[in-house]
Amino acid sequence: MAIYIPLFIAPVIFLLLIIIASGGMEKKDWSLFTGSYFLGILAALPMLVAVYYVKHYWLEHAASIRRIIFFAFALIGFLSEFSKFLILRYKYITNTALTKPFDGILYGVMISLGYSTLANVFFFYEWDYTSQISIVLYTLPVANLLTGIVLGFFVGMGKFRKPSFIDSITGLGAAIFFLGFYNFCLFSEDYLLLGLVAAGTLIITVTLSIKSLNTDMKSMM
Repeated sequence: MAIYIPLFIAPVIFLLLIIIASGGMEKKDWSLFTGSYFLGILAALPMLVAVYYVKHYWLEHAASIRRIIFFAFALIGFLSEFSKFLILRYKYITNTALTKPFDGILYGVMISLGYSTLANVFFFYEWDYTSQISIVLYTLPVANLLTGIVLGFFVGMGKFRKPSFIDSITGLGAAIFFLGFYNFCLFSEDYLLLGLVAAGTLIITVTLSIKSLNTDMKSMM
């Protein structure tokens, strides 16, 4: 049973967040917030389909650093974050229920948790690129939660700043970079670098979250 524990990390965090949110949100806003998790599950599908269909090509060329970079940044990093971005930017940020920049982080995190739920199940059965599958399964939800904060911060700020596309592009680019770097560490099995990347990303996300909470809305209008 222990091998299934990491599959429950993202769903458990999701349940905790919606329980907390139920005490401070109106019912319609709570439903909107909860629904973003399930759309996040759908956001994982483009990446999963792409990885599935190129998997055999990857196995034949596993030693190539160019293939590792392609998988890490383009196939997984870009497809994952671009799918999350589309949902966050065009489904939720435009909604009037989001009234402050920090809301972007909340929805970015929720979408990322949904994504992580399905991605972890997929990799549980399909991951054979490296031997340390447990590291992948335990770190994937955390990594996507952090990139969800990065993406949510910039897209959330973009709702209240003009031109908004600059924040959107910055958030998308930063999220792809961080998730791609995380993937690169997994594929190359450089776990020391993975720890350093995780620590640096955590510091950045905490800083962005504090900045978002402390943003003076009047100065942005």
